[in-house]
Amino acid sequence: MNVYHPKLTAGLWLAGMLVICILGSQALTKDWLETGFLALLPTSEQQPEIAKAVRQHNELLNRKMIWLAGAATSAEAINHARKLKSRLEQSGLFRKVVLEVPQQHYIEQYQKLFPYRYQLLDEQTREMLAKNPDDLIKQNLEILNSPIGQMQAADLERDPALLFSRYFSAQNPIKLNLEQGIVVLSDRHRFWALLLTDLQDERLQLDKLETLSGMVDSATEQVKTDGGELLVSGMPLFTAHGAESAKQEISTVGIGSSLGIVMLLWVTFRSVRPLLLSGIAIGSGLLAALVVCVLFFGKIHILTLVFGASLIGVADDYAQHFLCDSFGEKDWSPRKGLKFILPGLSLGLLSNLLSYAGLGFSPFPGLQEVALFSAMGLLVAWLTVVLLFPLLLTGFTFDHQPGILKLTTYWEQHWPLWVNKNRRWLGLVLSVFIAGGLWMLTPQDDVRLLQSPPAELLRTADRIRQLLPISPENQFFLVSGKDQADWHQNEQTLLKRLEILKQQKALTAYAGLSNYWPDESQQQQNYQLLKHQWYGSGLLERYMIDLGFDKAAVQAELKQFAEAEHNTLALPEWLETADETKQQLWLGCDSEHCQSTVTLTGISDMDALAALQDLPGVVWVDQVESISSLFARYRIRATGLLAIAFCLASLGLGYKFGWRNGATIMSVPVMALAVSLAMLGWFDQLFSLFNLFALLLVLGIGVDYGLFFFMAGDRRVSTSLGVTLSAVTTLLAFGLLAISSTEIVHAFGFTVTAGIVTALLCAPLIGLKEYQK
Repeated sequence: MNVYHPKLTAGLWLAGMLVICILGSQALTKDWLETGFLALLPTSEQQPEIAKAVRQHNELLNRKMIWLAGAATSAEAINHARKLKSRLEQSGLFRKVVLEVPQQHYIEQYQKLFPYRYQLLDEQTREMLAKNPDDLIKQNLEILNSPIGQMQAADLERDPALLFSRYFSAQNPIKLNLEQGIVVLSDRHRFWALLLTDLQDERLQLDKLETLSGMVDSATEQVKTDGGELLVSGMPLFTAHGAESAKQEISTVGIGSSLGIVMLLWVTFRSVRPLLLSGIAIGSGLLAALVVCVLFFGKIHILTLVFGASLIGVADDYAQHFLCDSFGEKDWSPRKGLKFILPGLSLGLLSNLLSYAGLGFSPFPGLQEVALFSAMGLLVAWLTVVLLFPLLLTGFTFDHQPGILKLTTYWEQHWPLWVNKNRRWLGLVLSVFIAGGLWMLTPQDDVRLLQSPPAELLRTADRIRQLLPISPENQFFLVSGKDQADWHQNEQTLLKRLEILKQQKALTAYAGLSNYWPDESQQQQNYQLLKHQWYGSGLLERYMIDLGFDKAAVQAELKQFAEAEHNTLALPEWLETADETKQQLWLGCDSEHCQSTVTLTGISDMDALAALQDLPGVVWVDQVESISSLFARYRIRATGLLAIAFCLASLGLGYKFGWRNGATIMSVPVMALAVSLAMLGWFDQLFSLFNLFALLLVLGIGVDYGLFFFMAGDRRVSTSLGVTLSAVTTLLAFGLLAISSTEIVHAFGFTVTAGIVTALLCAPLIGLKEYQK
């Protein structure tokens, strides 16, 4: 402090903020806000090939939306869907809006694959040829004599055995009813016209998410006004709801805590200058935190801003401690005040930074962002108070005694006396309370707690799933092989087992590439099977003559068959004809292996499916279960991290103040942690990894409060005012987090709130005697 120059330090602060503003003007002009739920989840612990499969599997889901326009008749439903299609195309949000089934795509696919019809056989045809070729004749005759026989007869000259027709139909195993080229579904009450959309970008910006959500609401209302009903579902809608909910919570926490701070500071200080100074400390901290996070991570998740809004109450602590110290003595000056509170502010900042550093060690990108955002915000707020306040408070004094000072003085003097007088029964009650709460504490690690979508959105998704059971589940299989042949064999083995489980109702459907594309070896086997059982045995000739073909037509078919013997359809060529859903199944080949995914629909027996991962080259990927297991593992690690942080804080305080005094200070955060955990148990609150990271903050805040009272000496009156104001403003922020509709945000806020209240009650019980060196 002997070489401290307020003008110089204020100049350094100003230069630093100018640098941050310049960097911010560059970083914040780009797309810097992340809204997707999956961006919160870790990928670092997954094997690279599994991470790639998960990413590719999710990319498809993240863009797609399903729209069902319902009405009393199919014609009305189609009319509603046509109007809706026009509206969606005009919105500019979608790169693809599909109402009519794209016939041209099927025509092109048919033309490209038809030359390989003798190599491409579906599983049912292959089985009939191998076991009893006469069954194929019987089934063909049944098809030709059925109502759809005329459609098949049109292609009979080119494909007399209906081989390619069978294969082509097997490409889309779930048959849907078409009217006017539009898929029409029905239940007991309504007909539903299906419309599918793909978003322009799976990572929609906040304004576009708001546009999407508003458009869904207005379209639903419009269809309802026209006498119909609209059902809409898809991952983007859940993302839009989460973003809107987070935006509201940012406003609630930010505005609520800001208004609370303004009112509290005005009642306490009755001056505009303290309000402006606090605003500068908070604003500079939040701005620096935002800019540094965006520069470091590239993007920042909107949920980070929810936690960041709660930083308002914490960042203001340093300013309040400085301002409240002015009530401690009559000849107070900024230099003297800073000299007195700087050790406590510095140790408090260090304990908070260590606590937030604990968040940074987690594998979750969301928590890493919260850690950096909070640590940077607090650091810059602290620097603002230390470097700027002495200059701006020069010559400023308070000429009043705030009413709240009388309350905090009374509380600080009488509360410890009352506790000491009743310590026996209070200790017994507290012990029972803590023990009972800890006994009822039950960990919950389900990743789905990260989202809290409204019940109506979930009901709509379930209703669509019942009407249209084609949406893939989050669980899937990753199939590998050392080359294409090995991969194909492994996937075929898996698909045969899945077919058995499908017959047992363990799932509704599955999709794997090898179901549609046979490898070169399988193509040759298919050709030879046809040659021996059908074309070379005379069976084809008898079949065609019975249908009315002449011998010339039979010879022409035999000639085409002989000429196609060496035809081979490579996988890349086949993929060019496939739709996007099938293309997404292929992950490609490298020097070590070839890989694909097998998607599942309508899972009802998860254990039976998971048991198939024992097959060669097969890995069961359950994103929900794997990330929930990761939560459980890191919850255990976070417990160890909390213990390490406790030990480091104890060692630091013991070295600085002596072991007995260090233990006295640490009793505040220890009690705060114990009561927080007990409160979670008694009130049946979520207890997960995120609560433990919240307890790291409770540890830092508890050490902060304990230190200030321990070091207060003859300034306990002003210290009690500073700590009380600090606690109230922090409670305003984290208490508002506790009303969040998102389960983990609520649990985080509840845990920190319980810890701060406990720390506030325990801190005045220490440091009653002046600290002796």
